[in-house]
Amino acid sequence: MMSRSKWLWSVPAMLLAMFSSLAQATDCSEVQWHSDVLAKYPEIAKACQAVVMRDGEERVEIKADFVRAHPNHSITLDVHENDGTKEAVTVKFNRDVKLNDQVDLDRLPRGYEMTLYIPHDRFEIVHATSDEPVEIIEEVVVAEVTYLPDTASPWYLIGALGSWLFAVAMVMRLRRR
Repeated sequence: MMSRSKWLWSVPAMLLAMFSSLAQATDCSEVQWHSDVLAKYPEIAKACQAVVMRDGEERVEIKADFVRAHPNHSITLDVHENDGTKEAVTVKFNRDVKLNDQVDLDRLPRGYEMTLYIPHDRFEIVHATSDEPVEIIEEVVVAEVTYLPDTASPWYLIGALGSWLFAVAMVMRLRRR
């Protein structure tokens, strides 16, 4: 049970939280981009589709097509800009981030369109969704067991080597006489 004095102190905190959310950006034009984000993708304002609240935080929604994955937990995307063009951008992501909370981002097929949510203070994917189903094609590697044929036995090599040494010995014997 909360004491009365703690409750009185929590009321201003709740009011501040409610009214500070009103001061947050509600439109792409109102987003204050961090300098690190602008350094990695200067035209990010053109890619902003909407500003949404996800997981209690403000996120910027962008649309992109998957191009390829890199081993350092980053992926290359063709980001859809508002003027209809696409810009190739490499973005880092956390290994916990999965498309629709099911599929790893680095396993998507090339050209797969998705909606990404990034914070305005760092250039990193924090959530990814898509309406279309994902068809992951697994590469199946069949281990082929090969056996050497009987002609590859070492006994044939030993026999050929013995015959050659016998021939060399005969030539040397003929030369001595």
